[in-house]
Amino acid sequence: MTTGAQPPAKADPARRGRLSWLYEAPVFYAALVALQHLAFSDYPYWHGVQPSPYWAGILLFGLRYGMLSGLVSGAASAALSAWGVHLAGEGYVFGDADYYVAPGLFVIIGAAVGGAADGYMLRIADQANRLDDAKDRARGLQEQVLSQQKAMRAVEQQVVSQMSSVVTLYHGSRRLGTLQRADLYEAVLDFFTRALQAAKTALYVPEDGRWVLKGSRGWTDKDTYPKTIELGQGIVGRAGSEKRPASLRDWLVGSFETGAELPDKTDAIMAAPLLGPDGEPAAVFAVQAMPFLRFNSASLNLLTLLADWGSEAYAKCLSIEELKSRSLLDEEYGVHSAGYFTSRVLQEFQRSRRYALPFSVILARPADLETLPADRRVHYLQALCRILRESVREVDVVARTPFDDAPFGAIVITATREVAQEVRLRMAGACARAGLPEGLRLGVGAFAHTMKEPEELIAQARDEIR
Repeated sequence: MTTGAQPPAKADPARRGRLSWLYEAPVFYAALVALQHLAFSDYPYWHGVQPSPYWAGILLFGLRYGMLSGLVSGAASAALSAWGVHLAGEGYVFGDADYYVAPGLFVIIGAAVGGAADGYMLRIADQANRLDDAKDRARGLQEQVLSQQKAMRAVEQQVVSQMSSVVTLYHGSRRLGTLQRADLYEAVLDFFTRALQAAKTALYVPEDGRWVLKGSRGWTDKDTYPKTIELGQGIVGRAGSEKRPASLRDWLVGSFETGAELPDKTDAIMAAPLLGPDGEPAAVFAVQAMPFLRFNSASLNLLTLLADWGSEAYAKCLSIEELKSRSLLDEEYGVHSAGYFTSRVLQEFQRSRRYALPFSVILARPADLETLPADRRVHYLQALCRILRESVREVDVVARTPFDDAPFGAIVITATREVAQEVRLRMAGACARAGLPEGLRLGVGAFAHTMKEPEELIAQARDEIR
């Protein structure tokens, strides 16, 4: 059996940094003793000085380097303290058990502080490892998206005759590669409509036991197509319940077989569901009008292919959303995630209720983004987040929020409404100086002892930005 050569182990700079106390501690204590000899010669080895300067070394090395350094620092401090007692001519106290309380505290507290620091650093390392794992999974999904797009480009050559142009297919594949669910819905409507050369289309999503209109293309004010459809009703309902494409032909055949009366107008001439990873329909794309000669089996086959493509894109969006919900940071904007915002607000609200501490939240509603191009929109939001981070205090937290009307917010820790208003004014002034588009609204919600739930505080801030 042969085995491949193993790569050499990389040196761990963090471990080298944790062992640097082996030379830092002797230098520190040598400097401490030298200072005593030069400036405080009446106190041999700091004997008789309270509080003892040795506590600085014990706490410093214990907190910075952990239990072993804290234990050694405590023992060194105890030894130097005992030597100072000896030089002061008070060696008789060694026979008194009470003397050993102070040296014992040096050792015990050094070990305890170091142990607590070790536990804290282990938790930080664990969170860092989890963050690295999440980034690796995100990179894997991004690579999967790229590989799927490459595979789709090969399939495009087989269906290009059904497309209006290669440009339609190219732009459609790019737009279906989005990782945002809202953008994917818009991409499905635009791309599917152009690919099928349809005149009127719509996208329905399930909501409260019905199919509700999410968006449409080509509809006019005179059109009377339904905006809500009951499950299993019409061509849209049939495509969703049977989890397969349906057309006017299927609906007519079913009506003739059952003897049902045909209505004056149908909800669509053909429709296909977008299925989620669990196999359940996440949306139904419907065609209400298209050129007569285009309404054939080839178009239905193309719709089936497009629906499968859209289902894969939808599954990728869900995977990315799940990863983002688990992450503490939103890497796109450099702030904390919406999940962290929700949990931290609840935590601070409960702490304020328990200890009667002030607590405030600032919600930010950006300017009308619809007037900005897509590329400038992202840069604007990134610049806004950077200004929000620079305007708050070090203890405050800037994060995304789960609210569509206020996508960003700041958690102002132990701050009254007056302090939060000062922070809000700093934010507004910084945005104005940076030349950001006008229209930014900032709302403040402050904790009151009469509040029972954090939603009351959030509602107060949202009321100010409406």
